[in-house]
Amino acid sequence: MSGLLEPKQVVAAVKGLHWRTSLEIHKLLKDNEDFCITYNDGEEGASPEKIDVEKLVGMLPLHLLSVFISTTDTDGKLRYLLSGIRLLNTFCDLTSRHPRLDQVLLDDVVLTAQMLDLVIFTMITLGGNRKESWKSDNDSLIEATMVASSLHLMHGFISPNSQDLVIVFLAHPKVDVFIDAAFGAVHNVVRSLRAKLLYRQTDQTKKLGANSVGAVNAHCQQAEAALQFLHSLCQHKLFRDRVAQNQELCGKGGVLMLAQSILSLTVTPEFVGAAVIIASISRIKAKVLSLLHHLFEAECVSFLDEVEHAGSLHLAQTVASEVLELMRHGLSRASKASAPHEYPMGFVLLNAMRLADVFSDDSHFRRFFTKHFTMVLSAVFCLSHGDFLSMLCSSDLSSREDDATLDYDLFTSSGWVLSSFSSPGELAVPQFKLNFQNNLTMSSYAHQRTSLIVKIMANLHCFVPEVCTEEDRNRFIQTFVSGLRKDPTSILVNLLPSSSYTPEAQRGTSVCKNISSLLHHAEFLIPNALNVEDLMILRVFCQQLEPLIRSEFEESQAEVKDNQGVGGSSSGKQGRKEPLNLNNDEASENSDVRVEGAGTKQGVNEEMEIAERSKESDADANNLETSGSETSSNRGKGLVDQVEDGDLARTFTKRLKVSASSGEVKEDERVEASLLLEKQRTKRKRSIMSDDQMAMMEKALVDEPDMQRNSGWIRTWADKLSQTGPEVTSAQLKNWLNNRKAKLARASKQGPARDNNSSGDLPESPGDENTWQQKPTTPFADKASAASSSSSEGLKRGQQVMLVDERGVEVGKGTVLKTDGEWYGLNLETRQVCVVDVMELSGLYDYSKMSIPYGSDDVGRTFGEANSRFGVMRVAWDVSKLQ
Repeated sequence: MSGLLEPKQVVAAVKGLHWRTSLEIHKLLKDNEDFCITYNDGEEGASPEKIDVEKLVGMLPLHLLSVFISTTDTDGKLRYLLSGIRLLNTFCDLTSRHPRLDQVLLDDVVLTAQMLDLVIFTMITLGGNRKESWKSDNDSLIEATMVASSLHLMHGFISPNSQDLVIVFLAHPKVDVFIDAAFGAVHNVVRSLRAKLLYRQTDQTKKLGANSVGAVNAHCQQAEAALQFLHSLCQHKLFRDRVAQNQELCGKGGVLMLAQSILSLTVTPEFVGAAVIIASISRIKAKVLSLLHHLFEAECVSFLDEVEHAGSLHLAQTVASEVLELMRHGLSRASKASAPHEYPMGFVLLNAMRLADVFSDDSHFRRFFTKHFTMVLSAVFCLSHGDFLSMLCSSDLSSREDDATLDYDLFTSSGWVLSSFSSPGELAVPQFKLNFQNNLTMSSYAHQRTSLIVKIMANLHCFVPEVCTEEDRNRFIQTFVSGLRKDPTSILVNLLPSSSYTPEAQRGTSVCKNISSLLHHAEFLIPNALNVEDLMILRVFCQQLEPLIRSEFEESQAEVKDNQGVGGSSSGKQGRKEPLNLNNDEASENSDVRVEGAGTKQGVNEEMEIAERSKESDADANNLETSGSETSSNRGKGLVDQVEDGDLARTFTKRLKVSASSGEVKEDERVEASLLLEKQRTKRKRSIMSDDQMAMMEKALVDEPDMQRNSGWIRTWADKLSQTGPEVTSAQLKNWLNNRKAKLARASKQGPARDNNSSGDLPESPGDENTWQQKPTTPFADKASAASSSSSEGLKRGQQVMLVDERGVEVGKGTVLKTDGEWYGLNLETRQVCVVDVMELSGLYDYSKMSIPYGSDDVGRTFGEANSRFGVMRVAWDVSKLQ
């Protein structure tokens, strides 16, 4: 022999060996010192054959490629090629056990290039014809399996890490061809799945290669695995930027057509009971929504602008309609406590809301979302106060979405499909392992969902003269109010009894109470889940909504107030003209709207600081305003440059209250909010670190305390964080590290010098940068608490203390955060308790398991849970046990 195998020898080896597992081939190689395998090709009467594995591996990729190009028998060709890919994957699995295989498969650059060419050519062939065409179950199933198997083969011969795959693909000269073909191939898989579902629905007789539910289940798994591969690549900035720049996919709408096909998948009555199919289709929808969001947020190009320039906005409009429908169904289900699904369904609602945040912030779609989604919001706000709190103002939801990734087994999957051709009976469809990839605690999930609602409302309420027409002014708030008159059960999916919604006679009061609670809860979400400017727009929306609701529900609210015996009535005419007086104690107690969002029940006992600068005029501001405000005055510019995000919200609150003390809110004061907001609007960050991501960073900083000085470490950790939650860029991570270090330095310098009421601000503890922050201090104060500037036996905020247990043994060291008022329902003064940020624990304790006093679901029950909730070990501790 010349050192090469004959083609017929390779064909016989593929047919005879692809059924054997990697363990079986490992044993055969181990028993033969010459690195040869003796096998039977399966034909009756055929004698065993012996083949050199090293030669077979060296020839197999090029052989399969030549078969792909030359053979005309499509049906038999695909089965044979799938067998060859299956065998190649088995050899890749054996590289760690056999150095000779590792040298041939992984170290041979030429062979690696041939395998890449095989994958790319497979995508081109299976993704080329993008028109709908009827195919048998077997044909469509084997093509779907070919797409998924070819893509996942990359994990075998390159790397299981998607970041490594991105580097290889971007270095390949045919990367754009691969991207276009791969998305087209996955789209064809989805098309055939959709056709299979629709064809079943017609109840036409059809010869099946496998049982009906089993065939659809297998097809769903192949579609999910293929889309999951592309989604993993698009999580990396460089790859998604390359995809976003692809004119065929983005400009001409290829990705949008893929999303449209997936989002239109419906579960037909035949499969209503098949929970595994329903869950798989739901996860596919969640993944394509996430993929779209990644592309929409690409930094290199504006995705929607490219779509507009190519004349494909109608495709984006169709996707936006599907997103709206998913949110309508998702919010309807979220309003009802339900048992968890048997299988994880994916973050469908959360990802749909992330896309809606982008759509509603785009001038092409803002009016569309204002018209349709505002009605859904109105229905949500019509929920009874208890149901509304459970849905949008709680950190502990009754139910939530769960995400998972499919642990795709190429050998098992392709083997089942190949067996379905030869076996006359029904085969059990293999169920691949689902790796839960929530990356979100219950509180993180709840906070993100609420923050997205606030962001969408802020986008729709914001009026920007440069991009909005005069007709858009007030459109959102007017549509919202008119929606309150509609039957909410006709808007939301009718999952709740009518008693869950507030009767129309009491709706004005209830809606005001709901939106006030949302505003109050939103303050807790700054800065980790919500931007300050979004909160400020929500404040303005509340302030403008109250008189409109009074006017709309004037008679109904008058009846309710008379029945409740509320004093201090005002005429309907006055109600329409006078906004809520924020400084009036009686109004604060008797009104259901608190624009501040700071209810007195929470015991916010910080002394109000009347800012002298609230009356100063700031010049040279941009002429931008929120919906419902009149012509903007030139104020507010200097304020943005002078204060940080937390101070910005508090300063704006003070200005509203100072202006309201005279009985009216000045128009230019109200407009000033939009000046501040729009100045920062272009800087809005959409990707925010989750609790788990910040916990990862805190652990990493123990080993690398000066990480901000090492750009390589920052890039590495930014990529790691992006794989476990929301995307974090290197610049964002470096900024977070610098802010954290600066606040640690400030906290160490301040020591015990700061008095409880020396400022209206919360102390800048080291945990501030990575907590689901306590409600930011507002100037709304209780005069009784102002007198107690120092409490709890002389302990003051910022004071360094040592925590001890009942025996006086040291538990750890920390900084006092709060000494009076209430903290998550705990009266600190009555119980003689302080809130402490624990910076260091004694080595004797395992904080992840040790219970903390005054634990609860909100603050955690162990040091570990507290750290997960706040990003710092924030606990309530008896004053008598602080030294």
